[in-house]
Amino acid sequence: GVGFPDLIAFRRKLEGYEVVGVEVKTNGNLDKVEREKCNWLLDNKIFNQILIAQKGEKRGEIEFIDFSKKYGQ
Repeated sequence: GVGFPDLIAFRRKLEGYEVVGVEVKTNGNLDKVEREKCNWLLDNKIFNQILIAQKGEKRGEIEFIDFSKKYGQ
């Protein structure tokens, strides 16, 4: 099978680390099952944040969208 999310990143904070999941989608949209998985991962504090990576307007540009802001977590 395929992994979900696609990438896991760690951000160093003063009080420790923040764990961030990154899901890569060309168009930036998640289907219903993926949204449910993201909600579960956030609700159960598996990840502090989930970002959706999508193509930017310029060639080679990548935009990161906060899942919680896009889908109202």
